[in-house]
Amino acid sequence: MKRSIALILSLLLLGACARLPQHLPGDKMAHDTQISGTLAQLDGHAGITPGAWPASNWWESAQLPALNNLISEALRNNPSLQATSARILEAKAAAANQHATLLPHFSAGAAVTQEHFSRQGLHAPLNGKTITYGVLNPLEMRYHLDLWGRDNDHFRASLGEVRVHQADYAEAKLLLSTRLAWHYFLLAGDVQRFRQVAHAEALHSSLLHLEQQRWHDGLSSARTVYLQEVARARVRQSAAEIQAAIAQQRYILAALAGHGPDWGRDIPVEPLPTLSTINIPRNLPLRLIAHRPDIVAARWEIEVAAQQMGAARAAFYPDVNIALFTGWNSIHLGDLFSPGNLADAIGPVISLPIFEGGRLRAHLREQNALYIAVKDHYRATILDAVREVAGRLAIWRQTRQEIRGQRQMILAAEHTTTLAESTFHSGMTNKAEAYIAQIQETQIKNQLLALETKNAQSWVLLHAALGGGYTPRKNPA
Repeated sequence: MKRSIALILSLLLLGACARLPQHLPGDKMAHDTQISGTLAQLDGHAGITPGAWPASNWWESAQLPALNNLISEALRNNPSLQATSARILEAKAAAANQHATLLPHFSAGAAVTQEHFSRQGLHAPLNGKTITYGVLNPLEMRYHLDLWGRDNDHFRASLGEVRVHQADYAEAKLLLSTRLAWHYFLLAGDVQRFRQVAHAEALHSSLLHLEQQRWHDGLSSARTVYLQEVARARVRQSAAEIQAAIAQQRYILAALAGHGPDWGRDIPVEPLPTLSTINIPRNLPLRLIAHRPDIVAARWEIEVAAQQMGAARAAFYPDVNIALFTGWNSIHLGDLFSPGNLADAIGPVISLPIFEGGRLRAHLREQNALYIAVKDHYRATILDAVREVAGRLAIWRQTRQEIRGQRQMILAAEHTTTLAESTFHSGMTNKAEAYIAQIQETQIKNQLLALETKNAQSWVLLHAALGGGYTPRKNPA
């Protein structure tokens, strides 16, 4: 008999030892991204050079104190970010609650029950009597034997959930800092463009005044005057649109920082920085796996799904609980603590699922499908990440090339303006030619400002695609 019991227990233990393989995927998926050729083509062009991984406060490399203060304020006060942080605390509490299932539970209990038995009841000695039954157990213990690792799998899954939420918080922080820097550079570009447009409006006003004078002198036609009035009106309309855009950007930055619109009116605006280089870490796909928050979260989602699948497997095996109590009980409260009323009990409670209507198998299939889905999601996240990096690098390179071409156009426009002013001073042309040359130069400089704004925003988005210098925590607590 003892041999039979031992054989059955051995078979159960062997079945329970069929644990899952290593859950977190290794480096194979990163090697399948097929991005090395693309990076090789971009390496060394338009300021793209190999370098270290971005720092966690990557925006500080732009050397704009106003932007640094703005992002610091937002990281303290943004309500959406604080809500994401609260989910980490919730996940940690759930993990602590799950960890409690691995430990024995001790308690004390006491009860007093008054009961009247019927005259024709089953308890013949007590029929027709009223008794007061007292129980006092100063020690009660319950312990679930985790023979198959189900409780431990649930606990490890809860720790994985903590890590997922930590990575989600890093992703939210990265998104917030990215949006702030992107909108701040747009604000800085609009402020500089407004100054250029204001200068262009002054030039158009001077040109209009000149054409009006020439018309009165009979040297020009009214059509020229009207055309200049239309041109000046367009410039004024453009200035009004830029003013509205500046106000809108201030409102957006204030909201991202966790404040109302009035707060945004006092945001200091610094000139656009010269951002001409970007460092791309070597062995980029493997680095992305370690440093990009959404990929880290996807990896831990695989761990969570794997542990939940292990717990679903363990549900097929016998469930063993141990219960213990010691104390006194008596139907006469007066002699409750008599030596003869001392009682104690200890023993296992074993339950074996035999027929569950397919519930356990269905749950296992569900967890298995979830595991497959999160693995596919992980691979898709890696592919999306490298595609995003490659796309951001291509845009960065294109913008840098456009800036170089635009600067050459500005040099040519400046020479044209100088030449027009020289011919005016020499008496060969009138002042209108000089005004027109200056207006064209201002328009070309506005186009350069738009490209420099796009370049700064591209720099921001490229840092975001690289993960913003995120480094995951090793421990969830």
